[in-house]
Amino acid sequence: MSEQVSIVLVGIGGYGNTYVSALLGQSGEKSWRLAGVVDPLASKAPGFAALQALGVPFYATLDEFYAGNSADLAVIASPIQYHCTQTCTALRHGSNVLCEKPVSAVIQEVEQMIAARDHAERFVGIGYQWSFHPVIQAFKADVLAGLFGRPIRLRTMVLWPRNDKYYGRNNWAGALQSSRGDWILDSPVNNACAHYLHNMLYVIGPTVDRSAQPATVQAELYRANPITNYDTAALRVMTTCGAEILFYTTHAVTRNRGPEFVYEFEKGTVTFNYKSKLLWATFSDGSSKDYGCPDTQITTKLWDAIAACRGEKKIVCGLEAAMMHTLCVNGAQDSVPAVKDFPPSWVYKAGVPGNQFRVMPGLADLMPAAYDAGLLLSDYQAQPWSQLGRVVSLDNYHRFPSH
Repeated sequence: MSEQVSIVLVGIGGYGNTYVSALLGQSGEKSWRLAGVVDPLASKAPGFAALQALGVPFYATLDEFYAGNSADLAVIASPIQYHCTQTCTALRHGSNVLCEKPVSAVIQEVEQMIAARDHAERFVGIGYQWSFHPVIQAFKADVLAGLFGRPIRLRTMVLWPRNDKYYGRNNWAGALQSSRGDWILDSPVNNACAHYLHNMLYVIGPTVDRSAQPATVQAELYRANPITNYDTAALRVMTTCGAEILFYTTHAVTRNRGPEFVYEFEKGTVTFNYKSKLLWATFSDGSSKDYGCPDTQITTKLWDAIAACRGEKKIVCGLEAAMMHTLCVNGAQDSVPAVKDFPPSWVYKAGVPGNQFRVMPGLADLMPAAYDAGLLLSDYQAQPWSQLGRVVSLDNYHRFPSH
């Protein structure tokens, strides 16, 4: 394919601006061209003026764009509740798709997307940028080659404060559902920190474009903020390959910590520290390997998707790889149907008005301690507010909620 890949950008505010900046910042001869932008609020986006100056046409909906146009690639960075319908619309009109994470809110929508992709005979990439990064690909290649042996236990912790502005920036932040009833399931597990749960599943997947299959999930879900879903979670996922996955994350703390992780295998251990930002392997024979930093080159997924349209690349993280994360998210919500509020009298506000964080005292110590011990919060040290969810089987799980 010698001609330029035509691209329609869907959603250019928020994370979508990353794609705008990457495309407009590229110098030299380009292998792509912008066919249009779909965003009903485009004029509020940082890149609006620059795109307008280039003469790029704007549309309020994808249907409006496709009424008179086509595109080789649709790059979708809209809110979670639109991922399924917009991906299916793009596929129906012959476009390949790069959709931001998470793939969708619920597993039944992911299956709908897979059917639409297969019918269209196009590809759908999901924007977990670590999966596309050479560092993660090199590590996964070594796992697949048997260098580490069988995965035993993988655990990750991400403590990332989020303030009032974060939850007030749109009408879906922290929401279970939209006003129309669409599932959103916004949470640190399904949005801000989704990469790191997905990564544990992805690196031990059976092939380069697949993730490990979760068999069961048990969760603890809490909130300090006035939202309909949770801002704090601890998950235990057992996989069909026998590996245990533990994930700890919260927005209800004052200071950033993480991501940090420990991946334990038969023949070695792999760690990542958010300060050094290096993926480091130590083997049972005493040798070690520095894979480098996976936090760079965050738009590799975009260039790979453009190359895939030209037949020059294969998509390493598509619907099947990303859907295992969605299964875990759905199972966690089923594990704890009613999210537990932290005791209101315990929660305090830190920061100045307009930039305040709701904080749960003691959480910044309890979560790292449970992470170090490899236990859920309640198992490590039960609290007056503890609520341990039930174990949910993900075998033959095709619809959320499952009951």
